[in-house]
Amino acid sequence: MSHDRTAAGMRYWQTGRGRQDVLLVHGWCCNHRFMKPLAAHLASWRRRIISVDMRGHGASPAGDRGFSVPELGADLRNLMVELEMDDVVLIGHSMGGVWSLAAAAQATDRVAALLLLDASVAVPPGTSEQVAALAESIRGADPRQARIDIIRSFFIPESDPRLVDWTIDQMLRPSDTVAAATLDGLADFVEAGGDAALTAWGRRLLYIGGPAPFADYGRLRELVPEAVIGQVVGSGHFFQFEVPRQTNAMVSRYLRLWGPPSW
Repeated sequence: MSHDRTAAGMRYWQTGRGRQDVLLVHGWCCNHRFMKPLAAHLASWRRRIISVDMRGHGASPAGDRGFSVPELGADLRNLMVELEMDDVVLIGHSMGGVWSLAAAAQATDRVAALLLLDASVAVPPGTSEQVAALAESIRGADPRQARIDIIRSFFIPESDPRLVDWTIDQMLRPSDTVAAATLDGLADFVEAGGDAALTAWGRRLLYIGGPAPFADYGRLRELVPEAVIGQVVGSGHFFQFEVPRQTNAMVSRYLRLWGPPSW
């Protein structure tokens, strides 16, 4: 695994070799480590796996541009262009799924398959206001505690406390500015009609939800009739860690049936 590569202003890690490219995108306040279980699974299939640290996350600098969903989606599109990635399998977790959807909508000719892991797409009414309120809590008197409360809400009572502690440690590393700005970006994206990105994509996709999925499944099926929807059992939001066999099995089966021909 490489630890010293940069493209489109972002650090990325490459695993495996092969003609098929897979781009893994972490979620809000996370980093490429959150996609490691999936990267290891897919690399065993002899594919080139690119795991990115988005701007302001992990080892990637924040840069001098904003953190709207279209801007971060453009970062991913530019990364694919710079690395000459074609027929890409694009997999995003949480807010990384929203950024991935934006990238796919901007580069439909470059992305062959789109997989969204508990992402805030086709959301129920009131989501924009809820996300905006979370951003405001981070700008409040105790941003650290506000962020910890948000992170803890992603787990179920049965989650491993060690995983919860590790996740909190990792997700507190981005600045409060980045944490709030990315939430603002999501709220604005939803308010402005984020469903348009699903329509622009216009093809089958896989959506895997957690115990309290961020998507309205009925609305998702209306927007993308061919959407394939699965849901994990016995896990919180970070199911790639908590139930990797379930997650890997659904991803693998989807790609075998509906992935690129070269898969």
